[in-house]
Amino acid sequence: MRLTAQAAVLGALLAALLTWLMINGKGEMDAAYVRTQRTIDAIALAESRMQHDVLRARTGLLRNYDPIVAHLRDMRAALAGMRAANGPDDGEMHVLAEAISREAQMVERFKTGNALVQNSIAYFDSLSDRMSEPDIDPRLARAVAALQIRVSELARDASPERLDAIRARLDALAAAPWGADRGADIGAIVLHGRQLLDLLPQVDTITRSLPAASSEAARQALLEARRALKDRRQARADGFRLALYAAALALLALVVRVGFLMRAGTVILRRTIVFQAVVARATNLFLASQPDEIEGHIVDAMAIVGEGAGTDNCYVLMLDGTDAVHLWNRPGHRAPCGWPDAQRALVPEITAAPEDYIFIETADRHGPPALLQALARRGVTTFTCARMRRQGRIVGVLCFERTSSTLPPWMRHSRGLLQVVADSFGAALERQHVWAERREIEATLRRAQRLEAIGIFASGVAHNINNVLNVMLGHAEIAADALPADPQRARKQIDFLVQAGGRAHEIAAQILDYGRRGGAAQSTSAVDAIVSETVAQIRTSTADPTTIRLTGAAEGAVVDGEPAQLQQVVHNLIRNAMQASEPGAAVDVQLARVRLPERRTVSHGELPEGEYVRIRVADTGRGMDDGTLARIFEPFFTTRPAGTGLGLATAFEFVQEQDGAFDVHSAVGEGSTFEVWLPVIPQAETATSVAGATVMVVGGVRAAVQEDEETLAALGYEPIGYTDTEAALAALRAEPERFDLLIVENRPSGPLGLAFARRAAAIVNRPIVLSLSAADTVRPEVLSAVPIVDVARRPWRPTALALTLRRHLGSEMRSAPSRRDAAKAKRFQKST
Repeated sequence: MRLTAQAAVLGALLAALLTWLMINGKGEMDAAYVRTQRTIDAIALAESRMQHDVLRARTGLLRNYDPIVAHLRDMRAALAGMRAANGPDDGEMHVLAEAISREAQMVERFKTGNALVQNSIAYFDSLSDRMSEPDIDPRLARAVAALQIRVSELARDASPERLDAIRARLDALAAAPWGADRGADIGAIVLHGRQLLDLLPQVDTITRSLPAASSEAARQALLEARRALKDRRQARADGFRLALYAAALALLALVVRVGFLMRAGTVILRRTIVFQAVVARATNLFLASQPDEIEGHIVDAMAIVGEGAGTDNCYVLMLDGTDAVHLWNRPGHRAPCGWPDAQRALVPEITAAPEDYIFIETADRHGPPALLQALARRGVTTFTCARMRRQGRIVGVLCFERTSSTLPPWMRHSRGLLQVVADSFGAALERQHVWAERREIEATLRRAQRLEAIGIFASGVAHNINNVLNVMLGHAEIAADALPADPQRARKQIDFLVQAGGRAHEIAAQILDYGRRGGAAQSTSAVDAIVSETVAQIRTSTADPTTIRLTGAAEGAVVDGEPAQLQQVVHNLIRNAMQASEPGAAVDVQLARVRLPERRTVSHGELPEGEYVRIRVADTGRGMDDGTLARIFEPFFTTRPAGTGLGLATAFEFVQEQDGAFDVHSAVGEGSTFEVWLPVIPQAETATSVAGATVMVVGGVRAAVQEDEETLAALGYEPIGYTDTEAALAALRAEPERFDLLIVENRPSGPLGLAFARRAAAIVNRPIVLSLSAADTVRPEVLSAVPIVDVARRPWRPTALALTLRRHLGSEMRSAPSRRDAAKAKRFQKST
C-alpha cells in the first residue's frame, strides 16, 4: 500500500512534468516567424507600390497622391501590428521603423516638389495655347512653342544638357525685345521656367534616392533576426520534446510498475477476502454455539483459522487462573517443541509487550530479544500472537507458529485479522463467563422470586384451598347427618370428600412444585369428567343445586393441563357467576366440541383452525361495564371486598399455557358469558402405547437408570439402560434400527445430556427426549439445534411420561411435528 502511494505521488509529479514539457515544447516560433515574414512581405509590397506610384507621379501619369498615402499607411499599419505582436522594439525593429519614417519624409518632399514641377509644366502647356493666337508675334510664338516642347521632354529626359539648353532659351527669350504689351507674359514664362529648372533636379534627386532609401535592408535584418530567434527556440523546443519523450517513457515504466503492484495487491486482496471468510466462519462458530459449548469449540475454531492462514501450530494459553491450554496442529505436524512449558515461558514477554498484537519473523531479527532467541531455538520462522482480554484484563493469548516455511506475502498484509480472531475468542470466552455468572445470578433470582411469589400467591392459594375445604365440609356435614339413617348416601358423600381431599392435595403439590421449580408437570385432562365432577362438588355446597345447569358434552375430548388446574378454572368461573347473580338465579354451564375451519379472533386471544373444547359459563347477574371488562384478568383486580383478584388471573394463565383463549361478553344489567376454548389433543396422541417399542435410557447413576427401566417396563416398553456413553454410542452404531426412542439424562458438564444427544443424532434418526431435573432450564433453540423432540421432568409421572412416549413413537408423529408439539415448545419457551 505504501509503494502504491509512492507510485501515485511520482505519477502525479511526472504528469506535471509532462504538461510543462508539452507547453514548452510547442513550436510557437514557427507561427510567429511566418506572421513576421508575411508582415515584412506586406511592407515590401506596399513600399514597392509606393515607389511605382512615385515614378508615375514624376512622369505625370498619376495626378492624385492618395495611392501613395495609402501605401504609406499600409506600411505603418503593418509595422504597428508587428510591434504589437512582438512586444517592445528590439534593434532590428527600430531600424525598420526609422527606414519607413525616412521614406515617408522623402515622399512628402517629393509630393511638394513634384506638385510645383507639374504645375509649371501645366503652365507651359496652357501658355502654348495662348501663344498660338493670331495677334501674337510669330517669332514669339515659335520661341514659346520650342520652349514648351523642350519643357515637355523633361518628363522623359532631365539631363543637365537639356536643362542648360532650356535655361539658354529662357535667357534669350527674356533678353529679346518683344514689346511692352507682352512683357508680363514673357516675365511669367521666364519665372516658371527658371522655377522648373530649379525644382526638377531636386525632385529627380528625391525620386532617384527613394529606392536607395528603401527599408529592404532593415526588413531583411529583422527577418534574419527573427529566423535566428526561431532557430534558437526551435532547438530549445526540440530539447523539450526529447525530454518529453524521456518523461513519457518514465511514466510508461511507472504505469507498468503500478500495474504489477495493483496485480499483486489484487492477489493480496483476494486472498485477504478469502481469509476474512475464514475468520467469519470461526467467529460464527462461536456465535452459533451455546455458552456451555464454547470451550469445546475453541480447537475447532483454531483449526478453521489455522487451515486458512496456513500456519503449522495454533494454541491458546489461558491466563485467567484455570491454566487451560488448547492446541491445534496441521495434519502431519507434531505438537510444537516443548509444549506447553516452552510456550508458557514466553507469556511474561508477551504480556510485557506494549501492544496486544505481536508479529515476529526470526529472519528479520525484529521483536523482543527474549522472544526472538526462544523462537529461534525452537526453529520457529514466523510467530504471531494476540492477547485476549476480558473487561480490560488479559485472560489468555492466542498464538500461531510456522516452522516449515516463511509467511506468504498476502499474509503479511492480512495478519491484523488474527487480532480479530483473538477478539472473537476473547468475546466468546467472555460470553461463556458472563453466561456462567448469569446462571448463578438467575438461580439466585429465581429462588428469591419463588419466595416472593409464594408470599404474593398465598392469598390465592388460600382462596383455592378454601373452595375445596368448603366442598369437603359440605360433604362431611351431609355424611354426618345421613350416617345413621342413610349409610349409602353417607358413603357417597365420603367418596366426594375423598375426591375433594385429593384435589386439595394436588393443589398443595402444585404449590410445592412451583416453590421448587416454578412449573407444573406434563399431564392431560378429560374434560367431560372434570367438568361434571366440578359441577357436582359445587352443587353439594349450594342451597339450591338446581341453579347450576350442565348441558352438552365434550365427546370424550382430552386437553393438555393438570386436571386440578382445569377444575380450578371451571370452579372459579362458576363461583364468580353465582356471586354475580341474584340468589336462586340460574347459572348455565355448557360443553361442546367445536371444529374451527379457519382462524378466529375472540375477545382475549386468537384461535388457529382446528378442533377445540368450548366450556361456556353464563349468568344473568349484574354484568360488567367496559372498564371492568378490560381488567378482569389482571392479578389482584377485584370488584368484591372479600375477593383476592387471583381467581380469573390464574385461570387466564392456565388457558394461555394450553394455547387456548377466553371469549368474554358482558353488559351492565344483562349478565356475563365466559367461554373457555382449549385445543383438543388429536386421537393419535391419546392412543395406547406402541407395543414392543425399545427405549434406550442413558444416565449417570446406575441405580437411577434401573428405576427408570422399571417405570418404562410398567408402561409396556422394552427399556435398555446405559451409564457408559461410549457403550451406548457403540450400541447405536452396531444396531441403528434396534432402538425406537432415546431418553437422555441432562447434565450441563460431561459427555451426558446435550453432548451425547448431538453425537447420537449423527448416528441414528430417532426421537430423543431430554430428562430434566426440577431445577434444569434449557432454551428451546438449544433443543431444536440438537435436536431434542421433548423434555420429561423429574420425578417422572407415569401418565405424563406415557403420553410423551406415545406422542413421539407413533408413525404419524415421526414424520411431522403436531400442533400440540408446537404448543409445548411455545409453553416451554415461556417458562424459560
